[in-house]
Amino acid sequence: MGEGRFTYAVTDGWLRDLASEPTPDDPWPCVRWDDQLVADQIRFLDVQAELGVTYHLVWGLFIDRAWPVPFENVIDAERERRLHALVDAVHGRGLKMLHGTGIYSWGFDQVMRAVPGVSAGSSQAMCLHRAEAWDWQRRVLDFLMEPRWGLDGISMQSADLGRCECAKCGKLSPAEHHAALLIRSAEHVRAGRPDWVIGQASWGLRLDEPGEFEHLERISKVVDYMVEVQERSARSGRRQEIVRGLSCAFGSVGGVFVEPPQHWDRLRWFVPCGLGSARALAALYADGGRACEYFYRPFDNPVEEVSWRTGARILSAPGTAPEAALREALRAVYGVSGAAADDLADWFGRGENAYFSRSDFVLGQGPLSLEPLIWSENPAAPGPPVYLHGRMPGDRRAEYARELEQLRGELEAMQMPNQEAKRRTVGAIGGTLREIAGLG
Repeated sequence: MGEGRFTYAVTDGWLRDLASEPTPDDPWPCVRWDDQLVADQIRFLDVQAELGVTYHLVWGLFIDRAWPVPFENVIDAERERRLHALVDAVHGRGLKMLHGTGIYSWGFDQVMRAVPGVSAGSSQAMCLHRAEAWDWQRRVLDFLMEPRWGLDGISMQSADLGRCECAKCGKLSPAEHHAALLIRSAEHVRAGRPDWVIGQASWGLRLDEPGEFEHLERISKVVDYMVEVQERSARSGRRQEIVRGLSCAFGSVGGVFVEPPQHWDRLRWFVPCGLGSARALAALYADGGRACEYFYRPFDNPVEEVSWRTGARILSAPGTAPEAALREALRAVYGVSGAAADDLADWFGRGENAYFSRSDFVLGQGPLSLEPLIWSENPAAPGPPVYLHGRMPGDRRAEYARELEQLRGELEAMQMPNQEAKRRTVGAIGGTLREIAGLG
């Protein structure tokens, strides 16, 4: 599966997750594609290529929540032009382009409303046993496989919105049910595009239950990599055993990642987490893992760029000490070196610990949401800071605010070449302090 680096070093996210500009008035996921987003994508790709993260996976190239019924005029000429430009930019940097693909669930909202035969009553997932459902899934896969788009593979998700629970589907265990969906889809893709990379990310599907392992083995024979979103197998001590028993590369999402808030200004938060990601990835590699779907960060917030760079270095050079990866990231973003880099690395480490030592977030339990992904009160408006009031009691928030004030003062006193990055970091700390003050 490759020596000395991760075989499937994949960075991924929704189209606008790396955007420098928020979309505060749009329901999630917004897939608006404009000139500023193009500039942000190019900036991100340059760093990705620099660090040797070889696959670029995108959700939202074609649709947000719904493939159209009838299945025609999926994108207009302007969007196709942008898509080809992005694919060319990816390939021009020696990278591969993958597409995030819902299997029987995500993307079929309109299909399930307009084509009753695809569902056995569920509004979230099509039915495994309905021929009409496979017809629609196959139609989507065939569309993506068209050489016209220039894609190099897909990453499949079948479990994030649940499953059909009809009488026939209900007789199958979760892993058995999703294996049937994934294997059918992967075999169809492999037959049509044997050159493609096929990944599978287990959002909503547990991979650590011994009684279900036979079904994971079956999936592993038809995909190139399998990602465990919540690292339960590591916490249970079963990850090495699982890695040895699979026919594909096994991976994670990198331990901890901050879910980019679609609606927020990019300097509204300060949550460094690069060391946590780097340590989780080093542990994954030591257990035999060789795959990761490592999520985008909006580089307009320099703290996010530092965190992304720190974990990404482990993907291409797993033997790098996390602290050394952090110092390398700080040199790239702030221009520091020598003792100044050591001081700033210590500062970043304390900044990371300031949040994670006080919150109830557990490394390896998936994303850290700053605002609700979909705010029930108003999906098209900025949501409240759930990473603070939902994860940290008031007395700890007060302690956290005091430490952030101290960290801000220390950073303001530091000398570094990139003053703009420093200014923006100070602004991000201020954004978090305002959130805490608003919570009382």
